[in-house]
Formats: sequence, structure tokens, C-alpha cells
Amino acid sequence: MRDSKRSIVQVIAAKPARALTCAALAVAFAATPVLYPIQAYAVSAETQEQLSSATKQVEDSAKAYDEAVTRLNELQQKIDDNAASIAEIEAKLPVAQDRASDAMRELYKFQKGSNPIAGLVLNAESLSDFITTCVYMDQIQASSNEAIEDLNSMQQELEQKKVELEQAKAQLETEKQNAADALAKAQSLRSQAQAQAEAEAAAELAALANDTAPAEGTGESSQNPNNTATSTGQTVNTTVTAGGVNWNVTREEFIAEWAPRIDAYLAGFPLEGQGATFAAAAWDYGVDPRWSPAIACIESTKGKFCANSYNAWGWSASGGGWRSFGSWSEAITAHVKYLRNVYGPSLTPAAAQKYCPPTWQDWYNKVAGQMNLI
Repeated sequence: MRDSKRSIVQVIAAKPARALTCAALAVAFAATPVLYPIQAYAVSAETQEQLSSATKQVEDSAKAYDEAVTRLNELQQKIDDNAASIAEIEAKLPVAQDRASDAMRELYKFQKGSNPIAGLVLNAESLSDFITTCVYMDQIQASSNEAIEDLNSMQQELEQKKVELEQAKAQLETEKQNAADALAKAQSLRSQAQAQAEAEAAAELAALANDTAPAEGTGESSQNPNNTATSTGQTVNTTVTAGGVNWNVTREEFIAEWAPRIDAYLAGFPLEGQGATFAAAAWDYGVDPRWSPAIACIESTKGKFCANSYNAWGWSASGGGWRSFGSWSEAITAHVKYLRNVYGPSLTPAAAQKYCPPTWQDWYNKVAGQMNLI
């Protein structure tokens, strides 16, 4: 790209994403009665499927975009090479033209007589002198032909290079447009599914306004000694503030917005400097970029008290104990992907009930509060 990778997709317009507002949630709390069971208000399976499908399309189109970026880089290099070759040929043309002109003058001089062979015989002092002169004239003829052929060859090569350059430019423009269109379409589908999921989550939140009972099971983190969401008998009373996440931007723009915000939030803790990793994973898997960092705060004080190596989320292993990782990058990417696959795109009461069942209300409120700080 490159042009640059960023410039390739600037044709995609950035549009503000729809997000839940405090006012919208207030209306939902007031207008929606408390109904059970909870599953009736959780994000529906249909919406989850739409969101998963849309996110998969974003993943596929992002992969295709990266491949297009590689091809476009190769095309740009070819264009640069062609331009350099053209410049080199054009620089040599005057010399070739001079050589060809000299050669044609020599041929003219040689051929202007009515019978140049007879003249050579008459002027030769001996047979040896005649043969030497003929050899010399043959060399002049060959040199002249070579100079003229070189000029013709260089001119043909120049024209061919120019044609290749125009073809490469046309292919470049096609690749750019195809990549931009595919990415824009996938982003639009994901934004629509995201908005539907948020609307359903708002209804769920309103329905649970007075629920203080724990959920069943142990979840991911209820046995994590570093979990700070330990208060029982709470109700869900915190909403993620308006502003939301704008998905209708390029991957580079998304990371450029969220990486510094997350870095500022994590400053002074072991997870400091991982903002770009969180943001990139969030984009790749369609997850709110604030969610995983906020969980890390509640479960490990932003990586200070990990359940296991690089496990900042109190993330239990399927066979017991705690998951471990070889690096922050590996752990962050795995956790964000896991959130998408198991819990959905963002924080919901249903996700809180599953992640930390005994004190899910406290966990929900604290994670939401931390998300509001990012």
C-alpha cells in the first residue's frame, strides 16, 4: 500500500457508531417491567449469530485486505522499477541516437559512389590491401546496423515499459477499490448487529434492576483470590457511558484511537504499553476494546496480581487451576477472542453471571465502572 496502508482505505467514511446512552437506559429501566427468566432478555441467539457472522466477515475481509496490501506493495514496487527503467532508457537514448546517426553517415559515404567495389579495386595497391579494406568496410556496415538496431530495441523497450506502467496503475486502482468496498460492507453489517445486541442488552439490564441473587456455578473467576468484585447482595446500577465504539473506520484508525486510551488507563501497571495489542485484538474479533482491560483491573489490578503467568483475568483452566501464557501479547489476544466466542461483544449482565456467578452484580458494576474510565 502502499501508497500507504492507511491511504488505501481512506475512501471508507468514518461514521459514529451507535452506543447505549444513559438516557436510553434510564427510559429502559422505567418502561420495562422486571420479568423472568433472565434468558428472555439476554442477547438473543439470532442476534449473536448475526454478530458472529458479521464479525467473521470482517475477519475475512481484513485478511483479504492484508493480502491486497501485499499485492499493492508489489505493484507499487513494479511501478517504481518501471519508472526507473524508463528514466534509464531515456537517459541512454541520446547516445544511441548519436551512434545511429554516425553509422548512417558512414553508410552514406560508403554507398554514395556508383560502384564502391570497383573504386576499392582500383584504389587498392595489392590484393592484401583490397581484402583489408573490404574487412574494414564490413565492420563499418555491421557496426552501423548494430547501432540502428540498438536504437530500435531501446525505443521498443521504452514503449513496453510505459504500457506496463499504465496496466499496473489500472490494477492498483482496482485492488484499492475492491479492498475498500469489502471492508466497508463488513463493517456496516457488524455495526448493525452490534447495535441490535446493545439494544437487547439494555432490555436485559433493565429487567435485572432489582435482582440481588447470585447466579449458579463458579464461572471463570469466582475462586480467583485476586478478584476485587466480592460484595454480595448488590444490584446492577452502573452503565457503560455513551460514546461507544466506532467500527466504521479502518483498522489503523481504530487502533490509533484506542491504543493511547488504553495505554493511559494501564499506565504504571504491568500491562502498561499493551494498548495497541488490546485494540488490535478488539478490532479483529469485534469486541469492545475497553472490556478486556477493565476485567484485568478487577481480576488482577491490571496485571499486578496474576492468577498464573500473564493471566490477568482470573481465567480458569478447563481441568482446574489457572491458564498461563508465554507473553502479554499471546494472553491478550487469546482473552479477547475468548470473550467474543463465549460471552459476546461487550459487557452484559448475562456475561457477568457467567464470568463471576456468586457476585455477578458487583462484578458487572465494577467492570462497567472501569470501562467508563478508558
